[in-house]
Amino acid sequence: MSRIISATAPCSWGVWWADGTPSGTPYETFLDQAAAAGYQSLELGPDGYLPTDAGKLREELEARALSICAGTACYQFDQEASFATFRPRLEALCKRIKAFDAKYLVAMDESDVGLYSEKKEHFTAEQWHDFLEKIAQMGRFTREEYGIEVVYHPHIKSMIETEEEIIRLLEYTGLNLCFDTGHHAYVNGDGSRGEKSAVTFIRKHPKRIKYLHFKNVDYNILDKVRREHIDSDTAFDIDVMCDLAEGIIDYRELKSVLDEIGYEGVGVIEQDMPRATTEQAFAAAKRNQEYLRIIGMVD
Repeated sequence: MSRIISATAPCSWGVWWADGTPSGTPYETFLDQAAAAGYQSLELGPDGYLPTDAGKLREELEARALSICAGTACYQFDQEASFATFRPRLEALCKRIKAFDAKYLVAMDESDVGLYSEKKEHFTAEQWHDFLEKIAQMGRFTREEYGIEVVYHPHIKSMIETEEEIIRLLEYTGLNLCFDTGHHAYVNGDGSRGEKSAVTFIRKHPKRIKYLHFKNVDYNILDKVRREHIDSDTAFDIDVMCDLAEGIIDYRELKSVLDEIGYEGVGVIEQDMPRATTEQAFAAAKRNQEYLRIIGMVD
Protein backbone atom coordinates (compact mmCIF):
# COMPACT_ATOMS: atom_id res chain seq x y z
CA MET A 1 0.00 0.00 0.00
CA SER A 2 1.03 3.60 -0.54
CA ARG A 3 1.35 6.17 2.24
CA ILE A 4 1.03 9.72 1.00
CA ILE A 5 1.56 12.97 2.88
CA SER A 6 -0.82 15.51 1.39
CA ALA A 7 0.62 18.97 0.75
CA THR A 8 0.01 22.04 -1.38
CA ALA A 9 2.00 24.89 -2.93
CA PRO A 10 1.64 28.58 -3.85
CA CYS A 11 1.17 27.74 -7.54
CA SER A 12 -2.27 26.37 -6.68
CA TRP A 13 -3.16 29.97 -5.80
CA GLY A 14 -1.75 31.27 -9.08
CA VAL A 15 1.61 32.28 -7.62
CA TRP A 16 4.49 31.51 -9.99
CA TRP A 17 6.90 34.29 -9.09
CA ALA A 18 8.32 35.80 -5.91
CA ASP A 19 6.16 38.93 -6.24
CA GLY A 20 3.00 36.81 -6.10
CA THR A 21 2.12 37.14 -9.77
CA PRO A 22 0.27 36.30 -11.91
CA SER A 23 -2.59 36.07 -9.40
CA GLY A 24 -1.26 38.61 -6.89
CA THR A 25 -2.30 36.48 -3.90
CA PRO A 26 -0.74 37.86 -0.69
CA TYR A 27 1.31 35.22 1.08
CA GLU A 28 -0.77 35.62 4.25
CA THR A 29 -3.91 34.77 2.28
CA PHE A 30 -2.25 31.71 0.78
CA LEU A 31 -1.19 30.48 4.23
CA ASP A 32 -4.60 31.17 5.77
CA GLN A 33 -6.48 29.36 3.02
CA ALA A 34 -4.06 26.44 2.76
CA ALA A 35 -4.55 25.78 6.48
CA ALA A 36 -8.32 26.28 6.27
CA ALA A 37 -8.47 23.81 3.36
CA GLY A 38 -7.00 21.14 5.63
CA TYR A 39 -3.41 21.00 4.42
CA GLN A 40 -0.65 20.49 6.93
CA SER A 41 2.43 20.80 4.75
CA LEU A 42 3.64 23.17 2.02
CA GLU A 43 6.29 23.69 -0.59
CA LEU A 44 8.02 27.04 -0.21
CA GLY A 45 7.18 27.95 -3.79
CA PRO A 46 8.93 30.77 -5.67
CA ASP A 47 11.99 31.78 -3.67
CA GLY A 48 11.09 35.03 -1.92
CA TYR A 49 7.31 34.71 -1.98
CA LEU A 50 7.09 33.40 1.57
CA PRO A 51 9.25 35.23 4.15
CA THR A 52 12.94 34.40 3.67
CA ASP A 53 13.76 35.10 7.31
CA ALA A 54 13.48 31.70 9.00
CA GLY A 55 12.24 33.20 12.26
CA LYS A 56 9.46 35.17 10.60
CA LEU A 57 8.47 32.19 8.46
CA ARG A 58 8.39 29.89 11.48
CA GLU A 59 6.12 32.32 13.27
CA GLU A 60 3.73 32.45 10.31
CA LEU A 61 3.66 28.66 9.93
CA GLU A 62 3.25 27.85 13.63
CA ALA A 63 0.30 30.26 13.86
CA ARG A 64 -1.47 28.06 11.29
CA ALA A 65 -0.09 24.61 12.28
CA LEU A 66 1.72 24.28 8.94
CA SER A 67 5.05 22.67 8.09
CA ILE A 68 7.42 22.72 5.10
CA CYS A 69 7.91 19.58 2.99
CA ALA A 70 10.30 21.01 0.37
CA GLY A 71 11.89 24.07 -1.13
CA THR A 72 11.59 25.04 -4.77
CA ALA A 73 14.47 26.10 -7.05
CA CYS A 74 13.57 27.45 -10.49
CA TYR A 75 16.57 28.54 -12.55
CA GLN A 76 17.26 29.23 -16.22
CA PHE A 77 19.92 26.56 -16.37
CA ASP A 78 20.77 27.26 -20.01
CA GLN A 79 21.56 30.89 -19.12
CA GLU A 80 23.76 30.11 -16.12
CA ALA A 81 27.47 30.12 -17.00
CA SER A 82 28.21 27.43 -14.41
CA PHE A 83 26.98 25.95 -11.15
CA ALA A 84 28.99 28.61 -9.31
CA THR A 85 26.80 31.40 -10.68
CA PHE A 86 23.66 30.18 -8.89
CA ARG A 87 25.32 28.47 -5.94
CA PRO A 88 24.87 31.49 -3.56
CA ARG A 89 21.08 31.53 -4.17
CA LEU A 90 20.99 27.78 -3.71
CA GLU A 91 22.93 27.92 -0.44
CA ALA A 92 20.55 30.47 1.06
CA LEU A 93 17.57 28.35 0.04
CA CYS A 94 19.10 25.15 1.44
CA LYS A 95 19.76 26.81 4.79
CA ARG A 96 16.09 27.79 4.96
CA ILE A 97 14.92 24.29 4.00
CA LYS A 98 17.17 22.71 6.60
CA ALA A 99 15.90 25.10 9.29
CA PHE A 100 12.50 23.45 8.87
CA ASP A 101 13.83 19.87 8.77
CA ALA A 102 12.62 19.39 5.18
CA LYS A 103 14.53 16.88 3.10
CA TYR A 104 13.71 17.79 -0.51
CA LEU A 105 14.46 20.51 -3.01
CA VAL A 106 12.23 20.49 -6.09
CA ALA A 107 14.31 21.70 -9.04
CA MET A 108 12.66 23.09 -12.18
CA ASP A 109 14.12 24.48 -15.37
CA GLU A 110 13.05 27.88 -16.70
CA SER A 111 15.30 27.85 -19.76
CA ASP A 112 14.15 29.91 -22.71
CA VAL A 113 13.78 27.12 -25.24
CA GLY A 114 10.87 28.60 -27.19
CA LEU A 115 7.08 28.44 -27.20
CA TYR A 116 7.18 24.84 -28.40
CA SER A 117 10.72 23.95 -27.20
CA GLU A 118 11.97 24.48 -30.76
CA LYS A 119 15.28 26.07 -29.74
CA LYS A 120 16.58 22.95 -28.04
CA GLU A 121 16.12 20.95 -31.23
CA HIS A 122 19.36 22.55 -32.40
CA PHE A 123 21.34 22.23 -29.17
CA THR A 124 24.71 20.56 -29.53
CA ALA A 125 25.95 17.63 -27.47
CA GLU A 126 28.18 20.08 -25.62
CA GLN A 127 25.22 22.31 -24.71
CA TRP A 128 23.30 19.32 -23.38
CA HIS A 129 26.35 18.19 -21.41
CA ASP A 130 26.76 21.63 -19.83
CA PHE A 131 23.08 21.75 -18.92
CA LEU A 132 23.02 18.32 -17.31
CA GLU A 133 26.34 18.83 -15.54
CA LYS A 134 25.07 21.93 -13.73
CA ILE A 135 22.09 19.97 -12.45
CA ALA A 136 24.28 17.03 -11.42
CA GLN A 137 26.57 19.37 -9.48
CA MET A 138 23.56 20.96 -7.84
CA GLY A 139 22.36 17.56 -6.64
CA ARG A 140 25.75 16.57 -5.25
CA PHE A 141 26.16 19.90 -3.48
CA THR A 142 22.79 19.90 -1.69
CA ARG A 143 23.21 16.27 -0.62
CA GLU A 144 26.80 16.55 0.60
CA GLU A 145 26.56 19.98 2.23
CA TYR A 146 23.01 19.95 3.61
CA GLY A 147 21.63 16.40 3.43
CA ILE A 148 18.90 17.64 1.08
CA GLU A 149 17.84 15.59 -1.95
CA VAL A 150 17.21 17.38 -5.22
CA VAL A 151 14.18 15.87 -6.94
CA TYR A 152 13.99 17.06 -10.53
CA HIS A 153 10.64 18.24 -11.92
CA PRO A 154 10.18 17.69 -15.69
CA HIS A 155 8.16 20.63 -16.97
CA ILE A 156 6.27 21.76 -20.05
CA LYS A 157 8.30 24.07 -22.34
CA SER A 158 11.62 23.34 -20.66
CA MET A 159 14.80 21.41 -21.39
CA ILE A 160 13.44 18.26 -19.73
CA GLU A 161 9.84 17.41 -20.67
CA THR A 162 9.70 14.34 -22.95
CA GLU A 163 10.24 10.80 -21.68
CA GLU A 164 13.45 10.55 -23.71
CA GLU A 165 14.77 13.71 -22.06
CA ILE A 166 13.71 12.52 -18.61
CA ILE A 167 15.61 9.25 -19.02
CA ARG A 168 18.63 11.17 -20.31
CA LEU A 169 18.61 13.32 -17.17
CA LEU A 170 18.16 10.35 -14.83
CA GLU A 171 21.03 8.46 -16.41
CA TYR A 172 23.42 11.42 -16.45
CA THR A 173 22.73 12.99 -13.05
CA GLY A 174 21.66 10.04 -10.91
CA LEU A 175 18.91 12.24 -9.45
CA ASN A 176 15.39 11.08 -8.68
CA LEU A 177 12.19 12.77 -9.76
CA CYS A 178 9.51 15.06 -8.55
CA PHE A 179 7.03 13.47 -10.94
CA ASP A 180 4.22 15.78 -12.02
CA THR A 181 1.35 13.74 -13.42
CA GLY A 182 -0.21 16.63 -15.33
CA HIS A 183 2.94 17.90 -16.98
CA HIS A 184 3.83 14.36 -18.02
CA ALA A 185 0.44 13.64 -19.55
CA TYR A 186 0.34 17.03 -21.31
CA VAL A 187 3.64 16.37 -23.08
CA ASN A 188 3.84 12.59 -23.38
CA GLY A 189 0.23 11.39 -23.41
CA ASP A 190 -2.13 10.82 -26.31
CA GLY A 191 -4.74 13.21 -24.94
CA SER A 192 -7.45 10.59 -24.60
CA ARG A 193 -9.71 10.17 -21.59
CA GLY A 194 -8.10 7.67 -19.24
CA GLU A 195 -4.75 7.98 -21.01
CA LYS A 196 -1.96 6.10 -19.29
CA SER A 197 1.36 7.85 -19.91
CA ALA A 198 1.79 8.95 -16.27
CA VAL A 199 0.81 5.63 -14.67
CA THR A 200 2.91 3.70 -17.19
CA PHE A 201 5.99 5.79 -16.45
CA ILE A 202 5.56 5.35 -12.69
CA ARG A 203 5.18 1.60 -13.10
CA LYS A 204 8.34 1.43 -15.26
CA HIS A 205 10.49 3.61 -12.98
CA PRO A 206 9.16 3.16 -9.43
CA LYS A 207 12.52 3.60 -7.70
CA ARG A 208 13.07 6.99 -9.32
CA ILE A 209 9.76 8.50 -8.16
CA LYS A 210 10.59 10.05 -4.77
CA TYR A 211 8.14 12.94 -4.73
CA LEU A 212 4.84 13.62 -6.50
CA HIS A 213 2.89 16.56 -7.86
CA PHE A 214 -0.76 15.68 -8.40
CA LYS A 215 -2.29 17.44 -11.41
CA ASN A 216 -4.81 16.63 -14.09
CA VAL A 217 -5.44 17.84 -17.65
CA ASP A 218 -8.74 18.99 -19.14
CA TYR A 219 -9.65 16.80 -22.14
CA ASN A 220 -11.47 19.46 -24.18
CA ILE A 221 -8.94 22.21 -23.62
CA LEU A 222 -5.97 19.95 -24.39
CA ASP A 223 -7.73 18.87 -27.59
CA LYS A 224 -8.13 22.54 -28.57
CA VAL A 225 -4.48 23.24 -27.68
CA ARG A 226 -3.27 20.44 -29.91
CA ARG A 227 -5.59 21.16 -32.82
CA GLU A 228 -4.81 24.87 -32.83
CA HIS A 229 -1.14 24.53 -31.86
CA ILE A 230 -1.62 26.82 -28.87
CA ASP A 231 1.49 27.53 -26.80
CA SER A 232 1.63 26.24 -23.25
CA ASP A 233 1.52 29.66 -21.57
CA THR A 234 -1.80 30.37 -23.25
CA ALA A 235 -2.97 26.83 -22.45
CA PHE A 236 -2.43 27.46 -18.75
CA ASP A 237 -4.23 30.78 -19.00
CA ILE A 238 -7.32 28.98 -20.35
CA ASP A 239 -7.12 26.39 -17.55
CA VAL A 240 -5.74 23.34 -19.32
CA MET A 241 -5.04 21.98 -15.83
CA CYS A 242 -8.25 21.01 -14.06
CA ASP A 243 -9.63 19.40 -10.90
CA LEU A 244 -8.08 16.02 -10.17
CA ALA A 245 -11.44 14.26 -10.47
CA GLU A 246 -12.22 15.64 -13.90
CA GLY A 247 -9.20 15.23 -16.16
CA ILE A 248 -7.73 12.68 -18.55
CA ILE A 249 -5.76 10.86 -15.84
CA ASP A 250 -7.77 8.24 -13.96
CA TYR A 251 -6.80 8.91 -10.36
CA ARG A 252 -8.26 5.64 -9.12
CA GLU A 253 -5.91 3.83 -11.48
CA LEU A 254 -3.08 6.08 -10.32
CA LYS A 255 -3.83 5.12 -6.72
CA SER A 256 -3.69 1.43 -7.65
CA VAL A 257 -0.27 1.89 -9.25
CA LEU A 258 1.07 3.81 -6.25
CA ASP A 259 -0.25 1.04 -3.98
CA GLU A 260 1.39 -1.52 -6.25
CA ILE A 261 4.85 0.11 -6.00
CA GLY A 262 4.40 0.94 -2.30
CA TYR A 263 4.99 4.65 -2.74
CA GLU A 264 5.67 6.43 0.55
CA GLY A 265 6.19 10.16 0.45
CA VAL A 266 4.83 13.58 -0.35
CA GLY A 267 1.97 14.21 -2.77
CA VAL A 268 1.58 17.91 -3.52
CA ILE A 269 -1.91 18.70 -4.79
CA GLU A 270 -1.58 21.31 -7.50
CA GLN A 271 -3.94 23.04 -9.84
CA ASP A 272 -2.24 25.71 -11.89
CA MET A 273 -4.81 28.50 -12.24
CA PRO A 274 -2.88 31.68 -13.01
CA ARG A 275 -6.01 33.81 -13.45
CA ALA A 276 -8.09 32.41 -10.59
CA THR A 277 -9.33 34.55 -7.72
CA THR A 278 -8.33 33.51 -4.21
CA GLU A 279 -11.89 32.27 -3.68
CA GLN A 280 -11.66 30.03 -6.76
CA ALA A 281 -8.25 28.72 -5.74
CA PHE A 282 -9.42 28.05 -2.19
CA ALA A 283 -12.49 26.16 -3.43
CA ALA A 284 -10.39 24.04 -5.81
CA ALA A 285 -7.86 23.25 -3.07
CA LYS A 286 -10.66 21.95 -0.87
CA ARG A 287 -12.29 19.95 -3.70
CA ASN A 288 -9.04 18.26 -4.71
CA GLN A 289 -8.12 17.37 -1.13
CA GLU A 290 -11.59 15.91 -0.52
CA TYR A 291 -11.52 13.92 -3.76
CA LEU A 292 -8.25 12.22 -2.83
CA ARG A 293 -9.73 11.37 0.56
CA ILE A 294 -12.82 9.88 -1.07
CA ILE A 295 -10.74 7.54 -3.26
CA GLY A 296 -8.45 6.65 -0.35
CA MET A 297 -5.33 8.31 -1.74
CA VAL A 298 -4.75 10.40 1.41
CA ASP A 299 -6.08 10.33 4.96
